[in-house]
Amino acid sequence: MALPDGFFLEIAIEDDSWQKALPDYREIVASSLEQIVTHVSEGQRLVKFPHLELNIVLCNDAYIQTLNSDFRSQDKATNVLSFEGLDPEQTKDYLKGDEEAPDHPLSLGDVYIAYETMVAEASDAGISLKDHFTHLVIHGILHLLGYDHIEDDDAEIMETWETKLLKNLAIDDPYAA
Repeated sequence: MALPDGFFLEIAIEDDSWQKALPDYREIVASSLEQIVTHVSEGQRLVKFPHLELNIVLCNDAYIQTLNSDFRSQDKATNVLSFEGLDPEQTKDYLKGDEEAPDHPLSLGDVYIAYETMVAEASDAGISLKDHFTHLVIHGILHLLGYDHIEDDDAEIMETWETKLLKNLAIDDPYAA
């Protein structure tokens, strides 16, 4: 996939387990991002930015637990954390609205995914690591685009997007009972 001009994707590996378990992690991230840029209206607007960065950090449970404790006051590991680079007003103006993006560099944000939690969840659900990783990448990026799942109505919208994008990648609905 060709990223939009001016879009910079950085993937950092903080735990070597990732490279052994998912050596094609770069391709998975790229195909997930391609789905968002192609199908989600906020993703389509990423082309408006002359310089926009996205960081994906593949870490372990200890790393994400520290972040979760420091920034969310939850002293436990979680599967994915997203930290928005754009403030809510910028998201509203540039990703949900038609305002022209500024010509200085901006960060879309950072997505952290914890290896051990992801492996345990995939095992419990009986799905492949690749499929679950793809879901977490899409989930994390949707958060950066302003989607959330705090309220039931918002959760339904976000889960619908996740399900649709995963289906496009031949991955089953993760929310199906």
